[in-house]
Amino acid sequence: MEAISSSKLVPAHITKLSTSKQILSCNPNKHLISVKCSSSQGSKRESLSISSCDLTDTRHVPVGGQLISGSAHSRNPVGKTFSSTGVWTLDQHVSESSSQVTEDKVGVLLLNLGGPETLNDVQPFLFNLFADPDIIRLPRLFRFLQRPLAQLISVLRAPKSKEGYASIGGGSPLRKITDEQAQALKMALEAKKLHANVYVAMRYWYPFTEEAVHQIKNDGITRLVVLPLYPQYSISTSGSSIRLLQSIFQEDSCLSSLPVSIIQSWYQREGYIKSMANLIETELKSFSKPEEVMIFFSAHGVPVTYVEDAGDPYRDQMEDCISLIMKELKSRGTDNNHTLAYQSRVGPVQWLKPYTDEVLVELGQKGVKSLLAVPVRYVLMLLNFHNKL
Repeated sequence: MEAISSSKLVPAHITKLSTSKQILSCNPNKHLISVKCSSSQGSKRESLSISSCDLTDTRHVPVGGQLISGSAHSRNPVGKTFSSTGVWTLDQHVSESSSQVTEDKVGVLLLNLGGPETLNDVQPFLFNLFADPDIIRLPRLFRFLQRPLAQLISVLRAPKSKEGYASIGGGSPLRKITDEQAQALKMALEAKKLHANVYVAMRYWYPFTEEAVHQIKNDGITRLVVLPLYPQYSISTSGSSIRLLQSIFQEDSCLSSLPVSIIQSWYQREGYIKSMANLIETELKSFSKPEEVMIFFSAHGVPVTYVEDAGDPYRDQMEDCISLIMKELKSRGTDNNHTLAYQSRVGPVQWLKPYTDEVLVELGQKGVKSLLAVPVRYVLMLLNFHNKL
């Protein structure tokens, strides 16, 4: 099998895929570039070298399978496709003519959280959020309480949340930013001679995932690349959106056979790491003594049970992400102290520690005078994703 020359936009980040036809085994240390894979059929062995997933090259895109249905690392859906069959398979026709390739109508689906656009949207948005069993995971016997509990929490939290949204203009800018990202991505693809329709699917507000999927179907898309706009994977973010997609596709006979490639995480991508380092360097220069500033990474938390019981890789990926950013900064001569904490916990269960509010108090008690807050999970990523294309 000849090497495939691919675009650097979308990673073919395959961990391991075993089927009755072939076995693909990739080096997990090769995150995004020059992923080396091998396949075997009987006594024959072939090698496959992929720089990254090319939106116009279907030769290395498998057809059939299913989305991640749990949290174990072996269920990683990256670089794979899904259908309602529940079995991972590989395309038996690996080599395709260029005429076949060019007939594909490619779509890129951007997944995001969504956010209330007005203050009146806040309570129903919160309800949608907390009604998701991937956000509040109830024991099986109590799952009938999911929606009543979501209603209660949303009503109780709405006043405080409204204050926050009022302070930034009366609503979330997420839809506007994500739409701008979609347009920037489409233009970047066009510049690379890659023609694709780009769609936006929000999990908890408009445009909902169902709306985007309906448009994808109407447009006659023949291949789909799914890109969650979360650098790190978590059950409660990318996982929740992917499982919703799985449910929608399984219920539609046409969509169930659509080849879909999923990019599960991209926090280790060089462009993202350098972009974050650039932002931090710029902000450090605004301090009178930049070398004394504590770099404070604040990430959205998840319940500890997600990580310890369900195998959510979020904490490991977040810590790895911070390490890569600091390594990049150090290579530039910036060696400030830093710390990571988690925010936005809900309910009486234990969430990932240390907690942001507690760490801030501790830093003050230790005499830290200057602090650069870096909301690594959402805000900076959302504002600067287009710089990494």
